[in-house]
Amino acid sequence: MPLPDTQDSTMAVAFYAASGLISLTCLIYSLIQGRFDKLHKKLYLWMLAVLIVNSFTETVAVFVTPYRLENATAYFIMTACRYLYFTVHTLLLPLLVYYVLSVTGLSYRLNARRNVILCLPIVLAELLFSTNPLHWWCYSFNEETLMYQREWGITMLYIVSALYIIFFVWTFFHSWRAITHRRRVALCYFTGITILGMVLQALIIQLRVELFAQSLAFLGLMLTIEDESDLVNNDTGIYNRRALQIDWDTLLASGKDFHVLCIKIENPGIIRRATGLSDPTVLADLLLEQLVRYLPRCFIYQTSEDTFVMTLLQQTHPAALTMANHISERFDRSWHCNNAEIQLKATIMLARVPEDIDSAGKLFDMTDTALPQIHSVRLYGKENLNYLLRRREVEAAIQRSLDRGGFEVYYQPTFRTDGLAVMGAEALLRLHDEDLGNIYPDEFIPLAEEIGLIGQVDDFVLQSVCRFINSGMPRKLGIDSINVNLSVQQCVQPGFVDHIAALVKESEADRSQISFEITESVEAGDYAVLDAVIREFKKQGFHVYMDDFGTGYSNMRSLFAMDFDIIKIDKSLLWGAEKSELGLTILSNNVHMLKQLGLGVLVEGVETKEQIDLLAKLGVDYLQGFYFSRPIPEKELVAFLQNRKV
Repeated sequence: MPLPDTQDSTMAVAFYAASGLISLTCLIYSLIQGRFDKLHKKLYLWMLAVLIVNSFTETVAVFVTPYRLENATAYFIMTACRYLYFTVHTLLLPLLVYYVLSVTGLSYRLNARRNVILCLPIVLAELLFSTNPLHWWCYSFNEETLMYQREWGITMLYIVSALYIIFFVWTFFHSWRAITHRRRVALCYFTGITILGMVLQALIIQLRVELFAQSLAFLGLMLTIEDESDLVNNDTGIYNRRALQIDWDTLLASGKDFHVLCIKIENPGIIRRATGLSDPTVLADLLLEQLVRYLPRCFIYQTSEDTFVMTLLQQTHPAALTMANHISERFDRSWHCNNAEIQLKATIMLARVPEDIDSAGKLFDMTDTALPQIHSVRLYGKENLNYLLRRREVEAAIQRSLDRGGFEVYYQPTFRTDGLAVMGAEALLRLHDEDLGNIYPDEFIPLAEEIGLIGQVDDFVLQSVCRFINSGMPRKLGIDSINVNLSVQQCVQPGFVDHIAALVKESEADRSQISFEITESVEAGDYAVLDAVIREFKKQGFHVYMDDFGTGYSNMRSLFAMDFDIIKIDKSLLWGAEKSELGLTILSNNVHMLKQLGLGVLVEGVETKEQIDLLAKLGVDYLQGFYFSRPIPEKELVAFLQNRKV
């Protein structure tokens, strides 16, 4: 190989120096970020170190090469740099393959045997190059030109590199869906640049572009994958919700079983009240100081101000449960904050993946779902999680149904005891969800109240009833009025009656054909408010029923304080009357009392002819139950009553 041309040497030095400067910049930026817990970050630092060593050795070697014939020191430096370059450079491609495995999550699938198989080619290549001065199989020294030239070992190295490239391509496309679009594009483009530089220099050694291409590629990887400025909470420095989403998708795609532990602080406001500190980082710092005792910082996430998530990758279920219990027990003790002792309350949720939760959606259902107001457990296991996840699914179904029309109003007719002629109908809401199927009111109504959507639900029912009334069919069928159930929670809100009246006025429905059912269970402080609401409803031409009479303990006060038109006795009193003399006495006395007060009486839950005869004997005015009809859709109600009239 001839002596290098001076201009070529200058260009080569410039390329290698630029490569070293870029790689050094990437290294300094990574060190400033200071996050090295994750495997792919450690591998990235090692690759940068390889590039920096390669750039330095090549720069020095090319610089001293013109002086190798006259200067023994220059010759020694050139020889040492070449040896170090080849020995270290051999590691770059395997490190890159491991890097991609880590980013895509496939590194979790590597057991000891697969690791040995993956490492064996490069270990042999490394041994071959590190011992080259003993056999000169990789590169040899030309005594005449004092230059190095390639031998068969270099060819073997390129064959090994080709195998790693093939494995890389297979790995990358096998895990295509495990990574975000941004990471896919980055890995595809920048590793392509790395491989292209290697191929070009393998074919045309004079190009000297391999290191420069690699340094540019690693700069791109730093900006698109290693830079985590958008994955970290700016205030607390903890990985955020987006980081959890990315890592979660990667872990799920890897097929690895692991655990996720969620900590929800129930009283985060106690810090501000006890210490006067409103800084959101205070709570995070308190928790993080404890959590890093169990896991590296990179496996801890903060999804909201009061919710923290930990991913447990290596722990068995007993070990994960022990960790969860230790964290739970920590909340039995006080926390020292700003010279004050505070008592934090927390709920701990531990789930196995994929046994308990198997998607990112369910993970965030677990972290985002508001806990029930009353819960007796601190550590949620599988059974509790299923309940919690079901709540979240139903919450989402309620919102979907409001947006897409998943709700449907059914009607259950009521009849006069005298002659069993139709008297009215009760509007009952049903939820048909495309994902969960049919959901019954006992499940979704309380949740709608908790999440603040009950107002929209009530409005939907009322508007549907108004449309039915405006069709004229209820009056033709002999229906005097249709009952709409109202949430007491909504009734006591300011301006509620005006809101209802405005909806009815907008629909132009006859108010006399609308009745409202209000459950008797009312908070003691709401009696006066609710009484005013009932009187205003009646003033505007509506009828008002008390629903579920007999299920609570506030009956007498409700009856005397509020101006109901009809009292609806709960089915439990009717069914109890059939079981014992005491039950019959209770039902009889209640009916007699209500009649003496001048109130209409309706009994629900009627299922047999014998019950009808009993209620008629007691003087009950109206009946409702499966004996006549189950709740049915509007069209079926019309057909049922038309056929019944015939």
